[in-house]
Amino acid sequence: MGHKNLNLLLFGQLVSQTGDKLYMLALSFMVLETTGSAAQMGMVLFAGMLPVVAAGFFSGVVVDRVDRKTIIIVTDILRGIIVAVVSFLYVRGSLTFGLILLSQVLLGLSSAFFNPAIPAVIPMIVAKDDLSRANAKTQFVAGFANIAGPALGGIMVVRYGYFVVFALNAVSFFVSALFELFLKIPAIEITTRESFAVAFKEGYRYIYTDRKLLIILLMVFVIHFFVGSIEVAIPVIAENLPGSGPGNLGCLQAAFGAGAVIMALLLSRVSINGREASLLFRAVAGIGLLLVVMGFGGHPAHSLKPYLILFLLVSAAIILAGTSFQSLIQMKTAPEMTGRVFGFVGSVGNFAIPLAMLVYGFLLEFDRTHFTLGLSGLMIILVTVLAAMIYRRKDALVAV
Repeated sequence: MGHKNLNLLLFGQLVSQTGDKLYMLALSFMVLETTGSAAQMGMVLFAGMLPVVAAGFFSGVVVDRVDRKTIIIVTDILRGIIVAVVSFLYVRGSLTFGLILLSQVLLGLSSAFFNPAIPAVIPMIVAKDDLSRANAKTQFVAGFANIAGPALGGIMVVRYGYFVVFALNAVSFFVSALFELFLKIPAIEITTRESFAVAFKEGYRYIYTDRKLLIILLMVFVIHFFVGSIEVAIPVIAENLPGSGPGNLGCLQAAFGAGAVIMALLLSRVSINGREASLLFRAVAGIGLLLVVMGFGGHPAHSLKPYLILFLLVSAAIILAGTSFQSLIQMKTAPEMTGRVFGFVGSVGNFAIPLAMLVYGFLLEFDRTHFTLGLSGLMIILVTVLAAMIYRRKDALVAV
């Protein structure tokens, strides 16, 4: 494994992702505090996500046609500048809600190019046999940032105020870019000079004519969609358990984060090379089974502990599935196509989560939380079994 290159990438990601979680928590609370509107806070979050979904469908073309190291560094610097401007405007008292929305859109656009570049770069800096462990390390970094970022953000906002948190996030992007400056990434030879439109069509033709790749993308959607459903269900379950609802929620989210970190750490030590497809389907089916247990297993509402275990296991299964599908895509995809494929993957995933939040937010209004989760689990198992059967067909590589 290219330890030096991978470590540079991981250190940069750790700094910037932790800073980003600090920033989003602080920004959300600042908007809620100054406007008193949960709807406006939701608009801020939506403004950051929409460009990632929309631009992700074509940003991969740029990732495949431009030096990927340049894309990673430039987008990190751009995000640092954007957040630095937000910090400056906040101190000046000139940060309006419209400017916050604009900054979120610009950050989302930058992320739309940065996000597919990272998994596209990993196969270029590590050996094929080490892909799963490298991907697990990126999952560990993301899991750690998801735990440490909000926790530190809450403490720092109380102690130092919003400006310090905003400024730290700006610095984190510049530090990340500094680490990335020392990356050594092999150049990809561009043999054709086709137009952007032709390259765009080639990318989607590449995806749609590979049945196995399509099945993997279906599993990506399933994973992200039901992650969204779980994120909606956790607060409802926490509120229905005895004791403090916020306290229960914190415990459940901590268990969810712990499961992700534990599984990512395990996979970074143990190779799953050659078993990625099998583990992908088993992990997703496992998520379905755990939801069935939550829904139809008697759901002991008198105790928090069973839910802590269940959510820990669910998050561990999600990380196993995520590491598996990312490694499979990297192994199956030609180097000159990885940007387009991962751009599409990112858009599918980023679209599925808010869609699930919308759907399940409506469903859970009917106060059938456990039935809804149990039924969802059965649907996941059914879809996964069918997908696995199609994936393993001997003619699965034949163009459709």
